[in-house]
Amino acid sequence: MRPPRLGTWALKRVVFHSGLLTLAGRARRHAGGMVLRYHAITPDAAEVPYATPEICLPVAAFRVQMAFVKRAYTVVSLDELIERTSRGATLPPRALAVTFDDGYADNHRLALPVLRRLDLPATVYLTSGSMDGGPPLWMSAVRALALTAPPGELAIPGLAPVTLGAAAERGPIARALTRALVPLSAGERSERIAAAASACGVDVGRVLAGSMLDWEQARDLARAGWTIGAHTVTHVNVALAPPEDAAAEIAASRDTIAAAIGAPVVHFAYPNTGGAHRYFDAATAGMLRRLGFRSAVTSAPGLVRPGGDPFALPRIGVGPRLAPVSELAATLVRQRLAA
Repeated sequence: MRPPRLGTWALKRVVFHSGLLTLAGRARRHAGGMVLRYHAITPDAAEVPYATPEICLPVAAFRVQMAFVKRAYTVVSLDELIERTSRGATLPPRALAVTFDDGYADNHRLALPVLRRLDLPATVYLTSGSMDGGPPLWMSAVRALALTAPPGELAIPGLAPVTLGAAAERGPIARALTRALVPLSAGERSERIAAAASACGVDVGRVLAGSMLDWEQARDLARAGWTIGAHTVTHVNVALAPPEDAAAEIAASRDTIAAAIGAPVVHFAYPNTGGAHRYFDAATAGMLRRLGFRSAVTSAPGLVRPGGDPFALPRIGVGPRLAPVSELAATLVRQRLAA
């Protein structure tokens, strides 16, 4: 099946947006690949309870973006990108890989059909503890709690109480609470969230039911050619956690996923909830090397270059701001020029 065509209006905007033709000509001289970072792919622009709007992209926008990158870039698997860069080999022209973080069920339901139709590879990094009906991602639990609790005071033990009012005010509250909870251990954080949910009468598990992949869906992605990577068990910040806790989270995630899909897991994505804390460093990279990983990706933008550090790979985050294909195209060209 032929990939969907970009509309005439979209092509014109891509070509002329901010002198893109001129920039593209210059960018061809910059060697290096790029990695796109997605999270949730949603049916439309409406908000979902399990992910903040900043990390959601409507499937219609994703479909056009993937048609664009298929035509304008050489989309490669993460395995190929790592294999070539690790030995210093030349990358294909305009090499680009597609990745997804966390393991949302919509990656299988909505993203997979788009990529399968276009015959494009992808990678998904799974938070293994939340798979298959396990405890919800803690960030999703905080968001669900803030969005669905009755109006009034919400008190998460150890944090200053907040007042929940109109729906439009609750998203920023959820983000602030999430950032405040990042440094806690997984167990302490889970206990505090559960206590707050119980006090408010919110069944977080019911609100978030079905939001994460199950193991059969993960195996289906693997059978479709996706690379399956690890993202810890509980989405813990591995740079802030005690080293023994971080190592246990990484190894357990790796082993659980490998057993479920029947293949080794050698790629990792550093959890970076809220973007306000240190989330990887030389110590965590060394830990991953000792645990047998071949690569780790970050949330920082940049080019992937032959011979670069495979445990600090940059990625370009794609959210609503880059939903128009013209914005994505311009960002990719400018990234190549800036690197």
